[in-house]
Parts: sequence; C-alpha cells; structure tokens
Amino acid sequence: MRKTIPLVILLLSLVLAACQPAPAPPPTLDQTQVADSVDATLAAQEPPPTEVPPAPVEPTPAPTEVPPPAPTSAPIEGDPALILGEPDGEDFFNSDSNWTLFDNQCFKTEIIDGKFVMESKGLEGVICWEVSWPHLENFYMETEVQMPEQCQPNDRFGMLFRAPDNYRGYQYGLTCDGRYYLSMWDGEQTTVLVDPAENPAIKVGPGEVNRLGVAAYAGEYLLFANGVYLTEAVDYTFTEAGKIGYYVRATTDQGFVVEYDNLKVWLLDDQYYHPTDPTPPTTEVIPPPPAGVPTVTTETYVNVRGGPGLGYPIYFVAPPGTAFEAVGITSDVAWYAIKVPTTISGSGVAWISADYVIPADTAGLPVLPIPPLPPDVVFPPPEAAVPTVTNFEPINVRSGPGNQYPSYGAAPIGSTAPVIGISADGGWYAVIVPTTVAADGVGWVNANYVVLSNPAGVDIPVISNPDELPPVTHPPPSEGVPTVTTTDAVNARSGPSTSCVSYGVSPIGASAEALGISADAKWYAVVLPTDITPDGIGWVNANYVTTSNTENLPVMESQICP
Repeated sequence: MRKTIPLVILLLSLVLAACQPAPAPPPTLDQTQVADSVDATLAAQEPPPTEVPPAPVEPTPAPTEVPPPAPTSAPIEGDPALILGEPDGEDFFNSDSNWTLFDNQCFKTEIIDGKFVMESKGLEGVICWEVSWPHLENFYMETEVQMPEQCQPNDRFGMLFRAPDNYRGYQYGLTCDGRYYLSMWDGEQTTVLVDPAENPAIKVGPGEVNRLGVAAYAGEYLLFANGVYLTEAVDYTFTEAGKIGYYVRATTDQGFVVEYDNLKVWLLDDQYYHPTDPTPPTTEVIPPPPAGVPTVTTETYVNVRGGPGLGYPIYFVAPPGTAFEAVGITSDVAWYAIKVPTTISGSGVAWISADYVIPADTAGLPVLPIPPLPPDVVFPPPEAAVPTVTNFEPINVRSGPGNQYPSYGAAPIGSTAPVIGISADGGWYAVIVPTTVAADGVGWVNANYVVLSNPAGVDIPVISNPDELPPVTHPPPSEGVPTVTTTDAVNARSGPSTSCVSYGVSPIGASAEALGISADAKWYAVVLPTDITPDGIGWVNANYVTTSNTENLPVMESQICP
C-alpha cells in the first residue's frame, strides 16, 4: 500500500535570488522589476561560509573535459531507484502542468522537447531557484541533469529540497567542472555541508547526462550520482516537510543553460532505508499470528513505534515479510495497531505505518485511542569542544543503559546532548540532562539512534551501569476494577512527581489496580504491596501506562516531595 503524489495539482512556483560567495560583490537587484515576473525575490549580501573559503573563478569558457567512466549495463548495487521500486511520483516534462515558467533578469525556464530547461542570465554570485510539487519530508528524489555546453568551472546547478518557504532550503548539485556538493541557505548565510568533491561516478564534459539523487530522512542526507552512493551529511536545520525544485548560480556575468529531465520521488515516511547500513540496528523475532485473524505483512523494512506517528520512539525495525496480528487502526487509516510481545510493549500493542504493509481481513478493525506522547526532554546547550550526540529519531532518555531502566521522556528529533560517557558494550551514551529531569543530571540514550560528533577527539570514558532499582510486583487487580498497565519500565514513586522517592520499578507489562489520579491528570495512584510502603500506595507516570475502567477515578491528594 503506497502513497502516490498527484502530478497535476495547483502549485505555487516561486524564485528566490540570494547572493552566494563570489570574488566580487554581486550586483544589486531591481526589486520592482523582478517582482513583475515572479512571486517573491530576495537579495541578501551573504558572507563567505566559514567552513570553506570561496574558490577562485577562472574565466574559462568551458570546463576541462575528463573522460567519463566506461559505460556499463549491469545494475549498480545499492542504486536507490532499483531498491525502492516504482516511484510515488514522477514528471517527464511532457507539459508545464507542474511548473510556472519564468523569464526575469536572473533566469529563464522553458519546457522544450520533454526537458525542463533553465537558463542562468549571468547574475553574478546569485542563486536563483524555482519550486514546485507538494511539500516532502522523508524521501528519495532523483533527476537527470545535462551538463551545460558552455559554463565556468564554478557555475553551479542542481536540486533544491526541504525548503520551508521561498527563501531557504538545501541545495544538492554539481559545479560545471563536475564536482558534487551540498549546502544549506538559511536566509542569511550559506552553510557548506559537503565540500565540492570529485567522484569517478560523475560524467564530466559538455552535454554529459548525470542522474543526481538525494535521500532525506530526518536530519540525514545521502547523496548519489548515477546510482552510486557518494557520501552523507547530517544537519537538523530543516527537518519538516518542504518544497522541492531546481536552481542555477553563475559565478561570473556569463550565463549558461542546464537541462533537467525525469524527476522522480519515492516517499520514505516510516521506512528504514540506508544504503551503507542495509541491516537495521534493532530487529525482533515476532511469532507468526494465529490463523483466521486480521493481519498486516511488511513489504520492506518498517519502523514499529509506540504510537501512530513519527513523534513516537521506535521499538524496533520489522524486516520485509513480517506478519503481525492487526488489532486496530487510526481514524484516517494511516496506521495499524499490531500485537507484539509484552516484553516490547507493556500493553502488547505497537503501531506501524499503513503505507508499507499489505493488509488481510482488516475490514471492521476498531479505531483505537491514540496513546500519549512521552514528555519532551530538552538537553542543556553543549559547551565548545565537547563530544555530543544528535538523535535522528525521537529517542527515549533513560536512567541507565538498557530498556529495563525507566524512561525520563523522549528527546525530540534533532536534539543535541553533551556526552560524558559510554556504556561498556558501546551501545549507550551517557549524556547531560537537566537536574529537573534526573537528580544526578545524567541520562542514557541508545547509540543506534544518534550520531556522535567529537571533532576535538576527546576521550569518552566508559561508565559503569547505574544500580538498577528493585522490581515492584503489584497485587493482581480484581476483574473489572480500574487498572493501569505499564507500556515501559516505570518508577513507582511516593508521590506524583519525578522528585518523589522511587520505591522500585514496575516492569514493562505490569498491571496494577488504580486508586486515583492527580489533579493535573499526569499521575495515577496504584496499589503497592504494604511491605514496600505501609499505606500500600504508589504513583506512576500516566505517559507510560494504558488504562481500563479509569473514567471515574477520584482526584487524590499526596505529599509534596522535595
């Protein structure tokens, strides 16, 4: 079951002009004149990026021709276009239905003989782009680019993506002398994410055609040329859905013409895809569902999450062909609730995107309530020259290096945390958290879902595992009484606050009779054994339990914990 991008839609196509680094200051744009032919134009003086000084421009009429690699008809291992199957949307430029064509002082666009032809007018040091199509978030996109017949070595052209508006976005493309690069324009300055570099997969010379591809997932960007993986970069400036399009940038007053063709898009809404690490880091063996029940079967590697949305942490990645018993669905039919072992989810229920599964006998599935999102954990800003980790998925921050330790909450995607240690097995990083989250200021994050940055080469010490609190065994609740069941390991505390003493940990999947609820509805009072606490009452965080028959629970007062 795949989403399809409509090809003929009502579009807003705009151009953005902004000064890029150049040997001389770029000319000033006549805003009134440009506004007559485009929806929005911006001229901004931009300082050279700190990462790489601007390359000098040699006034050469054409780049030095380099013999292209020998042609081959064999499929390229790792080519996303082969791995991902049929695209979800494509444009062969048989018409201008998806584009608004412009002719202004910066550039001109036309559809000629089934190609999108973009002419730079030689507005020195200015990047000009046109956007089209729907907003895309996680995707693989590729297009064919025909190298200009005449251009300067540092003239640039390529694809724009993740543009949150008409004035910012990422650019992946080529220089006229055949180097690839990736940069980000935030409306004020350029950040170079991948320095211009050569690669034998790129065909160099006038009229040569290259198939450029970029996979964007969260803050990770994988670059391809002609089906060959080139490199990757990480940046979390723009992670939401954004516009896509094409751009040109002249480095002198000499213009050039570039032709684009066969634009294709594959959606990666919740699919695990990584060409350099094709085996997901966390998989589980799932028992086959019983006969005669509704099922969903995965078509590819799919994330299994704690709730129906990308904001929920991942439990594991299900390989292709994994069958689950389906027990519910969301009201928009975008996510299925599936049965999993209670060692994975305490309720025995997890969620999987409907886009990547094949349903069977699922008619009549109930619409299930959406579980609450875990509370956000916001890390303190890291100091200079310290190791950090940045998460490319929402990730649980736990009290120790393992899923048996309680979660303090989840760090939103793209959060950066200062690192102070690593577990002995290398699977978890110890990071600094606010003392309002953990009294000792330390949390732990799974290394499978973060990217380490340690440019200063600081030694990261191995930290021994913190002591595990004793497990709490709740008296079995009687049938029909208000009940909570833990969806994760959760502290049973002396009061409704993280500052209250923990009596121990209620394991994942533990059920307890509920006695009441806090005034802010964020905590449940539950029955504990009297040998743990004389009053037989503990408190558990509502973010980590499912409930039954709790609609009429009384609001309970409790001691104020230090």
